[in-house]
Amino acid sequence: MGNRTDGGSGSELELNWGSREPRPQGDGPDAAPPAEEAEAPALAGKGPPGDPRYMSMELRFSLEAVLKSPMLHMRQFRETVEILIGWEGKNQYSISGEDGRNSVFVGETGEGWASGLMRNFWPFYRTRLECMTPTGMMALAVEIPWSLFFARAEVLAWDGRLLGTIEQRWTVFQRCLDIVSPTGVVLASVVGPFFKPWTFRVLKRDEEVAVIRKRWSGMLQESFTDADNFTVEFQPSCTDPRLRQLLMSTALFVDLLYFDNRKGRSSGLSLPD
Repeated sequence: MGNRTDGGSGSELELNWGSREPRPQGDGPDAAPPAEEAEAPALAGKGPPGDPRYMSMELRFSLEAVLKSPMLHMRQFRETVEILIGWEGKNQYSISGEDGRNSVFVGETGEGWASGLMRNFWPFYRTRLECMTPTGMMALAVEIPWSLFFARAEVLAWDGRLLGTIEQRWTVFQRCLDIVSPTGVVLASVVGPFFKPWTFRVLKRDEEVAVIRKRWSGMLQESFTDADNFTVEFQPSCTDPRLRQLLMSTALFVDLLYFDNRKGRSSGLSLPD
């Protein structure tokens, strides 16, 4: 059967589909999207560490609350066995935005009894917290090595590069931390007033850009566990996505440094502001 010509219009009715050339892209609804609209893969090692422009679209979407929300809620979880026998298990947190939608799940690494014994009794234990999106993608990692005097946390971006460090400073009447870039520049300072032990102000060039607060978790939880709830409240001027990731990491570090009973780091005497 050959091709038949429509005498009225002079156009050829094509029946040999195998020999057809692909249709050119047009502006109609069935046109294929242009190549630049396709999702670009994550560019590990490109640009400044933690820059959202080099993250995958999925990772940027999962971190939207961390990057843009005016407030983050951080909730710590404890298992029943930890409450009953005082055994310190792995630290676990969920972090959500102002709308309550979970954005990041945080878990301490180390499986098995050997890791558990080191976590509870070995003074040189190196803590590593991995921040994962709901789909299981690595968003951040916070590593806290053993220190003799001043504690220090290293924050790693999603691709493993150093995003910054959080360093404890010596003061007499207040608690102070510096948030430092990989090149050694102090990006912001965290100050905990002596008479407000649950409040930590974040200052950048003497301007408050955020506040980290420990929240009351209820009499039972506060009395018998060290599971804590925190909020990170961002000022409208705090729009730097890399600094916001560091502030989320700072809230985790503040909890482990000042409110965790492990290794006697928590005073256990602080009262709500």
